Amino acid sequence: MLIARYGECRANNQFPWSTKPEDYGPAPLGDVLHRIRAALCDLRGHRDFIKSAVVPPCDYYIPGEKLIVEFDESQHFTRARLIALSLYSADLKYGFSLERWKDLCRRIEAVDDTPIDRDERRAWYDVLRDLVPAVDGFKPTVRVYAGDYQWCSLDAADPRDRHTFGGFLGRSELSD
Repeated sequence: MLIARYGECRANNQFPWSTKPEDYGPAPLGDVLHRIRAALCDLRGHRDFIKSAVVPPCDYYIPGEKLIVEFDESQHFTRARLIALSLYSADLKYGFSLERWKDLCRRIEAVDDTPIDRDERRAWYDVLRDLVPAVDGFKPTVRVYAGDYQWCSLDAADPRDRHTFGGFLGRSELSD
Protein backbone atom coordinates (compact mmCIF):
# COMPACT_ATOMS: atom_id res chain seq x y z
CA MET A 1 0.00 0.00 0.00
CA LEU A 2 2.77 2.44 0.84
CA ILE A 3 4.52 1.71 -2.46
CA ALA A 4 1.23 2.14 -4.35
CA ARG A 5 0.88 5.63 -2.90
CA TYR A 6 4.44 6.89 -2.62
CA GLY A 7 6.46 4.82 -5.07
CA GLU A 8 9.45 4.33 -2.80
CA CYS A 9 9.19 2.70 0.59
CA ARG A 10 12.11 1.16 2.45
CA ALA A 11 11.56 -1.61 4.98
CA ASN A 12 13.84 -1.85 8.01
CA ASN A 13 15.60 1.42 7.27
CA GLN A 14 18.41 2.39 9.63
CA PHE A 15 19.11 5.95 10.73
CA PRO A 16 22.21 7.16 12.62
CA TRP A 17 20.22 8.51 15.59
CA SER A 18 21.74 8.00 19.03
CA THR A 19 19.88 6.06 21.70
CA LYS A 20 21.38 8.11 24.54
CA PRO A 21 19.28 11.02 25.85
CA GLU A 22 22.38 13.05 26.71
CA ASP A 23 23.14 13.30 22.98
CA TYR A 24 20.00 15.45 22.46
CA GLY A 25 20.99 18.41 24.59
CA PRO A 26 19.43 19.81 27.71
CA ALA A 27 16.11 21.00 26.28
CA PRO A 28 13.48 20.36 25.15
CA LEU A 29 13.98 16.87 23.65
CA GLY A 30 16.86 15.91 25.93
CA ASP A 31 14.82 16.74 29.04
CA VAL A 32 11.88 14.62 27.90
CA LEU A 33 14.14 11.71 27.01
CA HIS A 34 15.89 11.90 30.40
CA ARG A 35 12.52 11.82 32.22
CA ILE A 36 11.29 8.88 30.16
CA ARG A 37 14.51 6.90 30.65
CA ALA A 38 14.39 7.55 34.42
CA ALA A 39 10.76 6.41 34.60
CA LEU A 40 11.55 3.24 32.66
CA CYS A 41 14.52 2.55 34.97
CA ASP A 42 12.25 2.97 38.00
CA LEU A 43 9.54 0.68 36.64
CA ARG A 44 11.25 -2.62 37.46
CA GLY A 45 14.76 -1.54 38.35
CA HIS A 46 16.32 -2.38 34.97
CA ARG A 47 18.87 0.35 34.34
CA ASP A 48 20.89 -1.02 31.43
CA PHE A 49 18.17 -1.59 28.82
CA ILE A 50 19.73 0.67 26.16
CA LYS A 51 21.74 -1.93 24.25
CA SER A 52 22.28 -0.31 20.87
CA ALA A 53 24.30 2.84 20.15
CA VAL A 54 21.83 3.87 17.43
CA VAL A 55 18.07 3.52 17.12
CA PRO A 56 17.23 0.10 15.64
CA PRO A 57 15.73 0.15 12.13
CA CYS A 58 12.22 1.45 11.65
CA ASP A 59 9.52 -0.71 10.06
CA TYR A 60 8.98 1.48 6.98
CA TYR A 61 10.51 4.70 5.70
CA ILE A 62 9.08 6.80 2.88
CA PRO A 63 12.01 9.01 1.81
CA GLY A 64 10.03 11.36 -0.43
CA GLU A 65 7.84 12.31 2.52
CA LYS A 66 10.44 12.04 5.30
CA LEU A 67 7.95 9.76 6.99
CA ILE A 68 8.38 6.71 9.21
CA VAL A 69 5.54 4.19 9.55
CA GLU A 70 5.62 1.74 12.46
CA PHE A 71 3.42 -1.36 12.58
CA ASP A 72 2.72 -2.16 16.23
CA GLU A 73 1.79 -5.69 17.23
CA SER A 74 0.40 -6.47 20.69
CA GLN A 75 3.85 -6.78 22.32
CA HIS A 76 4.29 -3.01 21.95
CA PHE A 77 1.42 -2.31 24.36
CA THR A 78 3.05 -2.79 27.75
CA ARG A 79 3.14 -1.04 31.09
CA ALA A 80 6.56 0.35 30.11
CA ARG A 81 5.13 1.85 26.93
CA LEU A 82 2.21 3.34 28.85
CA ILE A 83 4.61 5.04 31.26
CA ALA A 84 6.65 6.43 28.37
CA LEU A 85 3.58 7.66 26.48
CA SER A 86 2.29 9.33 29.64
CA LEU A 87 5.41 11.53 29.66
CA TYR A 88 4.98 12.74 26.07
CA SER A 89 4.25 16.43 25.68
CA ALA A 90 0.65 17.26 24.87
CA ASP A 91 1.96 20.21 22.84
CA LEU A 92 3.53 18.06 20.11
CA LYS A 93 1.86 16.59 17.06
CA TYR A 94 2.00 12.80 16.74
CA GLY A 95 1.22 10.55 13.79
CA PHE A 96 -1.07 8.42 15.96
CA SER A 97 -3.59 8.97 18.73
CA LEU A 98 -1.65 9.25 21.95
CA GLU A 99 -4.77 8.55 23.99
CA ARG A 100 -5.66 5.49 21.93
CA TRP A 101 -2.13 4.07 22.27
CA LYS A 102 -2.29 4.58 26.05
CA ASP A 103 -5.68 2.87 26.12
CA LEU A 104 -4.31 -0.07 24.10
CA CYS A 105 -1.47 -0.37 26.63
CA ARG A 106 -4.01 -0.51 29.47
CA ARG A 107 -6.20 -3.08 27.70
CA ILE A 108 -3.52 -5.38 26.26
CA GLU A 109 -0.94 -5.21 29.09
CA ALA A 110 1.57 -7.33 27.18
CA VAL A 111 4.62 -8.65 29.03
CA ASP A 112 7.82 -9.89 27.42
CA ASP A 113 10.54 -10.85 29.89
CA THR A 114 12.94 -12.48 27.46
CA PRO A 115 15.39 -10.88 27.88
CA ILE A 116 14.44 -9.61 31.32
CA ASP A 117 14.35 -5.92 30.25
CA ARG A 118 12.63 -6.45 26.89
CA ASP A 119 9.57 -4.31 27.72
CA GLU A 120 11.73 -1.33 28.73
CA ARG A 121 13.98 -1.78 25.72
CA ARG A 122 11.09 -1.94 23.25
CA ALA A 123 9.36 1.04 24.88
CA TRP A 124 12.57 3.09 24.74
CA TYR A 125 13.22 2.40 21.08
CA ASP A 126 9.56 3.23 20.28
CA VAL A 127 10.02 6.55 22.14
CA LEU A 128 13.07 7.34 20.05
CA ARG A 129 11.27 6.48 16.78
CA ASP A 130 8.42 8.77 17.84
CA LEU A 131 10.40 11.78 19.05
CA VAL A 132 13.84 11.88 17.42
CA PRO A 133 12.86 12.04 13.71
CA ALA A 134 11.49 15.57 14.20
CA VAL A 135 15.07 16.71 14.95
CA ASP A 136 15.90 15.93 11.31
CA GLY A 137 12.75 17.57 9.95
CA PHE A 138 10.69 14.39 9.55
CA LYS A 139 6.91 14.32 9.69
CA PRO A 140 5.48 12.78 12.87
CA THR A 141 5.99 9.02 12.96
CA VAL A 142 2.80 7.21 11.99
CA ARG A 143 1.83 4.14 14.02
CA VAL A 144 -0.60 1.49 12.85
CA TYR A 145 -2.00 -1.13 15.22
CA ALA A 146 -1.74 -4.64 13.79
CA GLY A 147 -4.99 -5.67 15.48
CA ASP A 148 -7.09 -3.07 13.68
CA TYR A 149 -7.51 -4.92 10.41
CA GLN A 150 -6.67 -8.03 8.42
CA TRP A 151 -3.96 -6.14 6.53
CA CYS A 152 -3.08 -8.90 4.06
CA SER A 153 -6.65 -8.77 2.72
CA LEU A 154 -6.05 -5.30 1.25
CA ASP A 155 -5.27 -4.96 -2.46
CA ALA A 156 -3.06 -1.99 -3.43
CA ALA A 157 -4.68 -1.94 -6.90
CA ASP A 158 -8.15 -1.38 -5.41
CA PRO A 159 -8.94 2.33 -4.74
CA ARG A 160 -11.37 1.35 -1.95
CA ASP A 161 -8.64 -0.63 -0.18
CA ARG A 162 -6.20 2.27 -0.56
CA HIS A 163 -8.84 4.54 0.96
CA THR A 164 -9.38 2.08 3.83
CA PHE A 165 -5.65 1.87 4.45
CA GLY A 166 -5.30 5.67 4.34
CA GLY A 167 -8.00 5.94 6.97
CA PHE A 168 -6.05 3.73 9.35
CA LEU A 169 -2.99 5.86 8.85
CA GLY A 170 -5.01 8.95 9.60
CA ARG A 171 -3.43 10.59 6.61
CA SER A 172 -5.96 11.97 4.13
CA GLU A 173 -3.38 12.25 1.37
CA LEU A 174 -3.25 8.44 1.23
CA SER A 175 -6.91 8.32 0.28
CA ASP A 176 -7.88 8.28 -3.37
